[in-house]
Amino acid sequence: MNNKKLYITTTLPYVNAEPHIGHALEFVQADAISRYFKQKLGRDNVFFNVGTDEHGQKMLEHAKKEGLDVKDFVDKYSQRFKDYCKLFFVEYDSFYRTSNKEHHKAAQEFWKRCEENGDIYKKKYSGWYCVGCERFITEKELVDGKCPDHAKVPELKEEENYFFKLSKYKDSLLNWLDENPDVLKPKSKLQELKGIIADIEDISISRLRENLPWGIEVPNDPEQVLYVWFDALTNYVNVLGFGSDEKRLNEWWPGIQLFGPDNLRFQGCIWQGMLASIGLPHTQKLLEHGMILGPDGRKMAKTLGNVISPFDQEEKYGAEIVRFYLLTGIVTYGDSPYKEDDLVNMYNSRLANNFGNLLNRVIHLSNSREVEINDESKIEKDFKDKVDQYEGEIQKLYEDYEIALAGEKIDSLADWGNKYITEKEPWSKDMDKENVQNILNNLSYLLSIVIKYYIPIIPVSCEKAKEALEKKETIILFNKI
Repeated sequence: MNNKKLYITTTLPYVNAEPHIGHALEFVQADAISRYFKQKLGRDNVFFNVGTDEHGQKMLEHAKKEGLDVKDFVDKYSQRFKDYCKLFFVEYDSFYRTSNKEHHKAAQEFWKRCEENGDIYKKKYSGWYCVGCERFITEKELVDGKCPDHAKVPELKEEENYFFKLSKYKDSLLNWLDENPDVLKPKSKLQELKGIIADIEDISISRLRENLPWGIEVPNDPEQVLYVWFDALTNYVNVLGFGSDEKRLNEWWPGIQLFGPDNLRFQGCIWQGMLASIGLPHTQKLLEHGMILGPDGRKMAKTLGNVISPFDQEEKYGAEIVRFYLLTGIVTYGDSPYKEDDLVNMYNSRLANNFGNLLNRVIHLSNSREVEINDESKIEKDFKDKVDQYEGEIQKLYEDYEIALAGEKIDSLADWGNKYITEKEPWSKDMDKENVQNILNNLSYLLSIVIKYYIPIIPVSCEKAKEALEKKETIILFNKI
């Protein structure tokens, strides 16, 4: 970690539509990592960036469809992502918008530095352009003559554009991966990334303004605009002070980047080449989360009718229950179907019956038997050692960014607490007060650890649980559903 400082960023989703469940997953995962490290390192030592990508052809087309000026269109949908963050307790330190003037200046500065390094040149180009991907795609990527992601025939375009010498960095990027095989998680994707890098060619990084009027002007060439993804990728360092506060940039960069499986080429290859061009270190950690599939196990698509809206789920179950399921019921680094039955079962078993039940039993018994809890001097050594062993395992999982597995381990600790109280029977009238006090203090310590490590996952409920335990006030935290 960089001078005890940690920078975490999501990708910037396009604002051409409502936030979907995939955005929900990425944002809450990044928030959980941020909350864990803020608890460990202090709030001032963690910087968490989210935001929206607001340029490109898609914005123009969708704005026209809605009969809106493009600026009003991006303002509207960017706000929807802010609303989403507020709803699902995503506590970012920066909400970055690529339509801001500061971003324009910084993206142009990034371009200039690549150019100064001899990495940008102009040439005529003819190729297959997919509007959905906002990029030219090669013949070998096409499936039955269509874009594999959007199932549409791309347009044949011929333009004179600027190109970035990505191929120049092929060997250094492959060496970087060989020397840092743990940089990408899951490790199973390393070969895929190496394959992407082995095949790289120089890439087009601008469009003619007459074909794309909504974008950032290329320095010294008003007839061209920066390609949308080139402009958007620069946000990761711009937000830290690239081009304006290099001291701050060096304090925070490199950082951790979260992204989905369709983004590996951009995050792990193109962006790393761009960083090499301007002389900045490569990303510290690349975390590729899985894809949320429809309940039927197929990729979500409007045509299949299996798309799930995070807003609809929140209305049905509440934000924290949805957040809990996204973080603990969905595999962190693999594709998972989103099943409401699983959400209900996991919530009831892990939170209502396990954590919530134990919390209530301990508070209720401490009041009925009139004993004090939360006294560390009353905790038995063997019990504390066992809890501390669990704590070490939970910490290791969080620090390996294994959020779902950390949630599972916290659940195991609460489960062990429930088995312990059942075995010891501190409600028995035959048990003397001192014994009851020891048992309940053991358990109040265990609960304090469960609460501490559930905070990144269910922050609001944990604040209530913490207060209830401190004040010895019985509380029904999790009503069964």
